[in-house]
Amino acid sequence: MKCPRAPWRSRAFTLIELLIVVVVIAILALIIIPRVRGAIRMSRESTLRANLHHIRTAIDQFSSDTGVFPDQLIDLTNPKSDPPRTGIDENGDPASIPSSSYQGPYLTVTGGIGATGIPVNPFKRPNEPDYLDETTHWTYGVDRPGSLHPAVPVEGNTIDGVPYSEL
Repeated sequence: MKCPRAPWRSRAFTLIELLIVVVVIAILALIIIPRVRGAIRMSRESTLRANLHHIRTAIDQFSSDTGVFPDQLIDLTNPKSDPPRTGIDENGDPASIPSSSYQGPYLTVTGGIGATGIPVNPFKRPNEPDYLDETTHWTYGVDRPGSLHPAVPVEGNTIDGVPYSEL
């Protein structure tokens, strides 16, 4: 003959069972969270490198067409009908740009930082008050005319070990 079980016993989990489930979830979280953080950082670094390449290509095209570097990054987005009047030569001095040599825009005018077309630095947070200022995303022309580096992060290394300042 079968012994009937107590009704409260068949409908509830024991404290031991609950503790085992909590421990298993904690172990899984400890394994997964660092990997997700690493994947997010790798994604940001990949986007950063792609955006740097995109802007540097635009600077090179501007320079190839006009013979000078753009005075500001926003000059890369000017339409062909409204070319920038001056640029920076290799010595860092202002130089005029013949209007017939400008073949822009070199960056699309939609999207980017404040819809300017200048790509966003993925490490810059949209909730920061200076987010719409492209100089807080990129440092342009500081070490030499036409040079471009990420302004954020200023220090530290990529996952590959390359300093952000050398990207």
